[in-house]
Amino acid sequence: MKNKTWLLIFSVVVLVCVVVISSLTVYVDPYMHYHKPLINKFYYELDNQRSQNNGIIKHFDYDAVITGTSMTETFKTSEMDEIFGCNAIKVPFSGASFKEINDNLELALKTHPNIKYVIRSLDRYGFLAGKNAMRDDLGDYPTYLYDNNPFNDIEYLLNRDVLYNRIYNMAVDAKYQGKVGITSFDEYSNWMKHYKFGKDAVLRALFEDREYKFYDAEQTETLSDEERETIRETVVQNITALADLYPNTQFYYFLPPYSAAYWGSLRQRGELKKQIEIEEYALSLIVSHKNIHLFGWNRFDITDNLNNYKDFTHYGEWVNSWMLYQMHQDIGRLDESNYQTYLKELYNHYMDFDYNSLITQTDNEDDFESARELEKEISNNR
Repeated sequence: MKNKTWLLIFSVVVLVCVVVISSLTVYVDPYMHYHKPLINKFYYELDNQRSQNNGIIKHFDYDAVITGTSMTETFKTSEMDEIFGCNAIKVPFSGASFKEINDNLELALKTHPNIKYVIRSLDRYGFLAGKNAMRDDLGDYPTYLYDNNPFNDIEYLLNRDVLYNRIYNMAVDAKYQGKVGITSFDEYSNWMKHYKFGKDAVLRALFEDREYKFYDAEQTETLSDEERETIRETVVQNITALADLYPNTQFYYFLPPYSAAYWGSLRQRGELKKQIEIEEYALSLIVSHKNIHLFGWNRFDITDNLNNYKDFTHYGEWVNSWMLYQMHQDIGRLDESNYQTYLKELYNHYMDFDYNSLITQTDNEDDFESARELEKEISNNR
């Protein structure tokens, strides 16, 4: 009898602890899985995309979305709100596949069917991935936050990291420092302050420990019929189907303006021609959809200037600001009449480009010198 009594007492104590801890997690809810953030009681640090974006999508009030890969991390929703006259959230998924981004957009439109605008990057490497491709090299994916199974929420409710590194610190900061609120979407995932820009940063990222030198190569790679079918399936499932389902939402999709160094890396691998073929077929499947506003810019004064980049693909936040203005003004929009011309111009420029001239470029002393040039362009055209 004594053993049974102790076992009962122990079980009750454990159950009470589980209920208390779970209730605390539900109340504070640092990943916003159950409700909106309690910004008058705690400070919510937005710093974990795949754990927090689902909660943002489900529980925030908004009528516009900025999403995509790291190509969208330095957008500022304050600028989009002003330019487009909306109330936007930013939910980037660094390194995401087209499927992951589309799945989350489906949730956004299911929970907020009156969304007016979606701004999304169509990263050039994504078209040739399978329609159901997901990144499996980014650590453990918090599927328990995305599915509808309440039982596996135990991984969140009794998560030691959430309890000690999130909830405890949030409670201490609120009590002793009065720190409440939430990270702004302008700051969320914005990596600008952590990097330098220019030739040295870009070429170091591209060549690593190798000599800075670009080589010519014959462009022998071509697109196979099997690859065309992969592209078609990926585009239909993850890009155009959702736009067709929500005809009143305007989808602003853009091809990120990667640097000249990116195209140089393709050219010396013999893959530049094939990349253009990939994009030509993919774009042919997109441009006929009237509520998809597809953008691509052959602004070689921007892409050939490595002062706009921290590596061979990631541009400074001033380029994001410029793209918002361009999209709102419908500048650089691709349709059935001009997308092939856009790609032909892109191909010709980067097939004939002297990539080794990038090595002799001069880095700006001030990274924001390029920003001021684009800001001047925007101001002059308003």
